This record gives sequence, structure tokens and C-alpha cells, in this order.
Amino acid sequence: MSILDAAKDRATSLAANVANVVSDKMPDKTPTDASNGQTVTINADVVEVEELWRDARRMSVVLGELGDVENTGPDRYRWNLHAGPVETTWESTVHTDNGGIRFTGEDGNEILVSFRPAPNHLGTEVTLRTKTSAPDLLSGALAFKVLYRCRALLQTGEVPTIRNNPSARPSAR
Repeated sequence: MSILDAAKDRATSLAANVANVVSDKMPDKTPTDASNGQTVTINADVVEVEELWRDARRMSVVLGELGDVENTGPDRYRWNLHAGPVETTWESTVHTDNGGIRFTGEDGNEILVSFRPAPNHLGTEVTLRTKTSAPDLLSGALAFKVLYRCRALLQTGEVPTIRNNPSARPSAR
């Protein structure tokens, strides 16, 4: 066995021991559907961020090619989402939660948006979590994309686009 192989085996063994020690000290957590989340710091007040999420027209601008949102009544929204070849319509009601808002549907799906002041007075930390039977629909990269566009709209007044860029890309984003 070479020195490199011995060092690699030793490092692997140490990493496994550290992982075991850390997992033994961590409290048991049962995974929930709403555990998938993304967080972004936005240089805006909590009130401004919440107003954006309650404004169907501006949320449609944020979603762009991903879909649109319609206000169908007091605190009622219809989300028309286009994620690649999949299109879905989702009816939801918005509820104010402690520190955020929650869009709930009769089908058990939820979008949870929480707000808290960012450290050092840098604005608001916004966390987006979903509870859905299709967990990849608004989780991970898509959730970050939505939050990134929210931040851009609130901080600059527009959402990034390559619409007028002569790049020959099929998408406007």
C-alpha cells in the first residue's frame, strides 16, 4: 500500500468517525415535506416583501415563463404553473402566519414564505418552503430562482431578462 492510499484510508476513517459523532449529538428530526427551503436576503422592509407576495400581478412578473398568478377573490389566488412540459393550476388561500404568510390549497399543498429581519440591518431574510406532492415543483433551484427574482424586483424595480439580448436563446430569462 502506498503512502497516498494509507492517507486516503485514514482520512476516510476520520470523516466517518466525525459523521457518527455529529449524528449521535443531533436530535432526531423526522423529515417533512416543508423541509425543502431556500433563503435569500433582500434589502427591503418586511412589509414591502409581504406586499410583493400578496400582489398577484407582480408575482406573475416574478414567475415569468414559469407561470402566472391571478387574484380570484379576497385572499384567494390561482397559480398557473408551467414547469417544462408540466402545466398545473392550483387554487390557494393566503393566511398570515407568525413571521410570514402561507398559501394553502384544498389538496394539502402549501407554499410557506417566512420573513425575519436580516442581521446587521441588511434588510429581510426571506425563506420559501413548499409542501407538495410534487416536491421538485417549487423546491431547490426553482425556489431559489423565484426568491432571486423577488429580490431583483424589490431592489432594482425589474426582473433580470435576456429578452432584448441577441443571443438566439428561446427563453426570455
